[in-house]
Amino acid sequence: MHGVLITNGFFWSTKFDELSDMLVRSANERGVEITKMENSGCLVDTGLATVPGFRGRPDFVIMWDKDVLLAEFLEKQGIPVFNSSKAIAICDDKRKTHLHLMQHGLPMPRTIFAPMTYDNIGFTDHVFLNRVADRLGYPFVLKEAFGSFGEQVHLVEDKKSLYELFGINTKGKKICEPKVKTNKILFQEYIESSKGQDVRLQVVGSDVIGAMYRHSDTDFRANVSIGGEPELYEPDDDEIWLAKQAAHAVGADFCGVDLLFGEEGMLVCEVNSNAHFKSMLSTTGVNTADEIINHIIRVCNRR
Repeated sequence: MHGVLITNGFFWSTKFDELSDMLVRSANERGVEITKMENSGCLVDTGLATVPGFRGRPDFVIMWDKDVLLAEFLEKQGIPVFNSSKAIAICDDKRKTHLHLMQHGLPMPRTIFAPMTYDNIGFTDHVFLNRVADRLGYPFVLKEAFGSFGEQVHLVEDKKSLYELFGINTKGKKICEPKVKTNKILFQEYIESSKGQDVRLQVVGSDVIGAMYRHSDTDFRANVSIGGEPELYEPDDDEIWLAKQAAHAVGADFCGVDLLFGEEGMLVCEVNSNAHFKSMLSTTGVNTADEIINHIIRVCNRR
C-alpha cells in the first residue's frame, strides 16, 4: 500500500514537520509507504487526468493541510483523501462548523455570524455590533472564522473594547489600527464556567482515543500553544458521545474536539480536522499518528 502525505509548501514549522514525520514513521512501521509532498508540487490542473508530481496512483492521500481544492480534485479522480475536502472546509471555517453542529442538534455556545460584506468594501456600518451585544450581553467572545491555536480570539468586555477591535470609537471614527483583520468573523456567548479551561478529545474513526484537560491561570483561553497546561483526562460516557457526534457532524475521519464546561453540561466549542497531537501523546501516551494510520488501512482494505 502506498500513500501520499501533503503539506503546505508556503508554511513550515518544526511542529508541523514533526507531526508529518510521525505519520510517515507510523505508516512505515505498518508496511505502508508514504511519500511526502508539498501542495505547491502537485498543482491542480484540470487539463490533466493525473496529478503532476505523483509517482503513480496512490492508494490514499493524507491531506495534512487545508488546501480544499486540491483535496477535492484528488477525490474527483477516485483517490481516498483523509480528511475529506468537505470535512476540512467545514472545520477550517468556524461558522460552517457551528452550522453543522446546529444541524445535528449538538450543544454549543450561542453563536452569531457577522453579516457578509465584500473584502474591498468592509463594514461601512457597524450598527450590527450593537445588535450582537444586545443578544449576547457583555462579555462575549469574538473569533475570526479562520484561525488556529486560540489565535484571533478576543474576549469583549464592553462596547468601547468591541469597537476598538475594529479600529474605531463608538461614533465610528478611526482611532487605531484594527486588531480584527478580516470581515469573516463570528461572535459567541462567553461561558464563564469554563474560563481558562476546556477538554480536548481526540477522535479517530468512531473512537475517542485520548483526552486531556487544558487549563490556564492567566488567559480565558486554554490552548496549550498559548500557555495552557495539559493534564490526563478521563471523559465520561456523555463527553465521549458528544465528541463522536461532533466528529460525525463535520464528517471527519480524525479530529480534535474541544468541549467547554457549561453550567448545564458540556458544550462543543470547536472541531479541528488537523489537530496537533504531540501534547496528546506526552499527556496520555497515545500516539494519534498510529491510530490515524490504522484507521486509513482499515478503510482502504474495505474498498
